[in-house]
Amino acid sequence: MIALAGMVVICAILGTLAMSRMFDPAVINASEESFNNYAANGSYWAFQKLGQYYHVGDTFLVIYALCNVVSQFAVLVLSIDAPLRMLLENENTQQFIPSALKKTNQYGVHSNGIKMVVVLSGAIILVQSFVPGAAAVLRQLTKLNSVCMPMRYLWVFVAYIALRGAIDRIPAEYRFVKNQAVAKFFGGWCFFVTAASCLLGMYDKNPFTFALNVITPVILTALGLILPQIAKREQAEK
Repeated sequence: MIALAGMVVICAILGTLAMSRMFDPAVINASEESFNNYAANGSYWAFQKLGQYYHVGDTFLVIYALCNVVSQFAVLVLSIDAPLRMLLENENTQQFIPSALKKTNQYGVHSNGIKMVVVLSGAIILVQSFVPGAAAVLRQLTKLNSVCMPMRYLWVFVAYIALRGAIDRIPAEYRFVKNQAVAKFFGGWCFFVTAASCLLGMYDKNPFTFALNVITPVILTALGLILPQIAKREQAEK
């Protein structure tokens, strides 16, 4: 896992260096529209330039676009259906899930859970109708994603610190480090660095984008606190 994490970091750095060699930052930052276009289409432009360099036209661009479509469908399956199944079908989390979300259709799909995701995603997409231009919308969604996605790992770090605190009562086959102080230090360091990065990433000179970056995590966190309370009330009424 450490090797995989290192590989991701190295690939990200090399990709950033490659993009900086292919495009002039002065041109990209010349205006907000130029930056939005680059944020939305930069990766496609890179493959287009690569095809032109090797005299194959838009071949690489088309291949990349098709691969991107396939990968996005795969991400939808992994990011929506798989986490729902892990959460809703886990015996240890049943007591925190409202009964309505546990219902499945004839195909074994948690349809109500998917509907909830559709409503949340649809609300975010609907809000984007106030943003002019597709490139600006994509840039805004990318920034929102860069805030919300890492923020969910804060709960992982909190859980890790809590588990280390209960190490005598909860057996574990694998431990990151044996020393308790070192383990809690790394857990706390990861938590505070991630939290600081997310909070700093929320800021944007555009008031609408800034508000969206703040309100969305608050709503999602509130939803995570409300659902267990609904489940608790249902259990009390039985």
